[in-house]
Amino acid sequence: MHRLRVFITIWSLLLASVACQEAPIWVQGALEDATATDDAFNTGGTIVVNGFTVNVPKNLLVQFPAAWVPWKEFVANKADFTGYETLVIGNSINGEPRVAQIQMYEFFEGLSSGFIESLDFADGSLKIQNGPTSPSITSFSGFPMCIPRNESDPFCPLSNRPFVGPGTFTAPDPVVMAPFQAGDFITFSGFRRGAEVIAFSIVAQNVQINTLGDVVYVRMELGLLGIDNPNPNAEIAESRFIGFVSNNRATVSLYAMDVDPCTGATTNRIIASMGLRGGRNAQNKFEYRNNILFRYTREYRVTAEIDGVAKTRVTKNGITAGTYVQPVNVWVPGEQDVPGVPPVSYDFSQMEFLTKGVGADDDGNVWGPLEPFPQTGVLIEPPVCAAARGLELEKRGQISRWYGRARADAISQAENVDTTEAFVNIAPEEAAAIAKKKAEEEAINGSP
Repeated sequence: MHRLRVFITIWSLLLASVACQEAPIWVQGALEDATATDDAFNTGGTIVVNGFTVNVPKNLLVQFPAAWVPWKEFVANKADFTGYETLVIGNSINGEPRVAQIQMYEFFEGLSSGFIESLDFADGSLKIQNGPTSPSITSFSGFPMCIPRNESDPFCPLSNRPFVGPGTFTAPDPVVMAPFQAGDFITFSGFRRGAEVIAFSIVAQNVQINTLGDVVYVRMELGLLGIDNPNPNAEIAESRFIGFVSNNRATVSLYAMDVDPCTGATTNRIIASMGLRGGRNAQNKFEYRNNILFRYTREYRVTAEIDGVAKTRVTKNGITAGTYVQPVNVWVPGEQDVPGVPPVSYDFSQMEFLTKGVGADDDGNVWGPLEPFPQTGVLIEPPVCAAARGLELEKRGQISRWYGRARADAISQAENVDTTEAFVNIAPEEAAAIAKKKAEEEAINGSP
C-alpha cells in the first residue's frame, strides 16, 4: 500500500511537471472551424485546424496577405475560408494551447502564370490563356501597370508602351502607369471568390520598365523575419528582405514601422541602408540578409534614395512612388538546435504589436495586448491611453475590401547571377544588438 501511495505521488508530480511545461505550437493546414467568445469588438474564441483546437486570445487580428482582420469579423465570414490553408503559431501553457499569430492563405506561396490573351476596356479585366480574370499591379521593376479604360485613357496611355511585345525600355512618361498588352507573361497569386481570382500580386515578368532622373518605383518580393529566442538551445533564422527598383541610380533604406499602442499612428525606425547587388545589375535587385533581434513589427517600409535623398512623389495616378510597405509574409520562430531536451517555446516578447497592441482603429476602438498572453514570464502592461477617438487612418479590417488594399507581395522566382554583394550599412542600434548576440553565443559555445 505504501509503495502504491509513493507511485501515485511520483506519477502525480510527473503529470504536474508535464502540465506546467511550455511548448511551442505550429499548426499548418486546412481551416475547419472558428468560434467567437462573445460580441465584443476584440473578442477571442477558438480555431480548429487539421483537427487541432487552439484558443484565440482577445485583441488578435488575423493576417491576410494584404490586411489584418479582427477575429470577430473573421468568424462571421468563416464560411468563405473553410478549407483555406491556415498557419497557427503560439504556445501550450499548462496544457492550454494559446494562439499568438494566425495567417491565412488559399494556398501558401500559391503562384500561377500565363500569357495575357485579351484585355477588356469596358470592365477593366484581362483574360489569361487557360486562366481566370485578374486585376493589375506592376512590371518586373515595380513600375505600375494598368488595364486602359479605352484606347485613349490618359491615366493608362498606350503611348507608355512604345512597342508591342516583351522587352526592356525606359518609360516615356515616368509618372503615369503603363498598360498591359496581349502577350505579356504574368505571374499572379490571390484568392478565389466564385469564378474569379482576386489577385493581391501580379507581375509582368517579361516587361522591364526603367526610369531615369529621380523617379523611382519599388517592388518587394519577400519579407521574411527570423525571430530571436533567448533560450540558448534556440537557433535564429536569418531575416531577409528582397526587392527591386526601376532606377539603377537608387539605393534603399529599410525601416521598421513602429505602431503607437494608443493612436495606431506609425513611425519609421531605420534598420539598414543598402545598394543594388553588384553596384548595378539587370534586375536592379537589392537584398537585406542579416539578423533582426528586437522590436519586431508587422510591416516594414522600404524607401528609395538617390545621392542619399529620399525620392518619393505622388504620380498622376495618385500612387506614391519611391516607397513600399511590406507586411512580413514569412515568420520563422527560433527553432530547437539540440535534440533530446525539452522543446523550446516560441518567444513573442519582442513583438510590441502583441505585447502592447496596435492602437485605435477608425471607430475609436483601442486594440490592446493579447489577453491571455501566449507566453509566460512576459510583463504585459496595457497602455494607458487618453479617451479613444476615431482617427483618419486606413481601416484594415473588412474582409469585403481587404484585397482592394493589396500591397504587392510579388513572387517572381527571379534569379540574380553574375553580381557581387552590395553594400549594407546597418543602423547603430541594430548593429549593437547583433554584436551583443554574437558575443553571448561565443561565451556559451566558445570563440570560433
